[in-house]
Amino acid sequence: MRRTLRLLPFLAPILLAGKCTGKKVVGDDDVVGVADANPPDVRLQLISIDPDEVPPAKAFSATVYGSGIESGAHLWIGGAPMNALRYQGDNAILVDVPPLSAGEYDLKVQNPSGDEAMLRGGLWVNPDYRDPNAAAACSHLTVHFDLDSASLATADRSMLDAQAPCLTALASPIRVEGHCDERGTTSYNLALGQRRAEAIQRYLVARGVMPSRLNTISYGEERPIDRGHDETAWTANRRGEIIAER
Repeated sequence: MRRTLRLLPFLAPILLAGKCTGKKVVGDDDVVGVADANPPDVRLQLISIDPDEVPPAKAFSATVYGSGIESGAHLWIGGAPMNALRYQGDNAILVDVPPLSAGEYDLKVQNPSGDEAMLRGGLWVNPDYRDPNAAAACSHLTVHFDLDSASLATADRSMLDAQAPCLTALASPIRVEGHCDERGTTSYNLALGQRRAEAIQRYLVARGVMPSRLNTISYGEERPIDRGHDETAWTANRRGEIIAER
């Protein structure tokens, strides 16, 4: 006990110094100073590009994410320098990318200081790319027919011409429905509705939509969208509907 007490005067200055300076005494030769800690340097690296999947032969804008990116940094995609860059801080760069051919592309960033970082295969230009927003544009289309007719009107042909690329890009099957107004017998309207659905199907196939993705069905007069009994209702009900199935 006495020996321990005799050592306390020697230990006290060390313990007090650690307490006052925020230093922790770990061992005789291991003193960690909180006040002396320096934040580590942020190493340049690339993490991702968004979007990371795009169609070929189409320009797009993207954000390249990483860390340690300096203002004035240079960016290459597939070995080609990108010129339209907008620095967003040390974590991101906005870039306008010109049209690219199908394939996988490496990304490289070089800081003005000379540091470089690579992201291997970070961008995929997919030849079979399907726009995830395409379904919203053409998931449900409607055309109309004259009385006792299965011929597409000029305005409806123009609409289908414009929507054919969207329908072609859809990943889901497409249901083509034929509808009639309430006049005529049930059997006659079912047959007429089928002719209308098939007329739409043939037109879309001629515009590049795969026939295996188009399923036709006739509902005759059974599914009116206007339950009135006048010319306005009959005109609305003489129709064909093109619906992307989920």
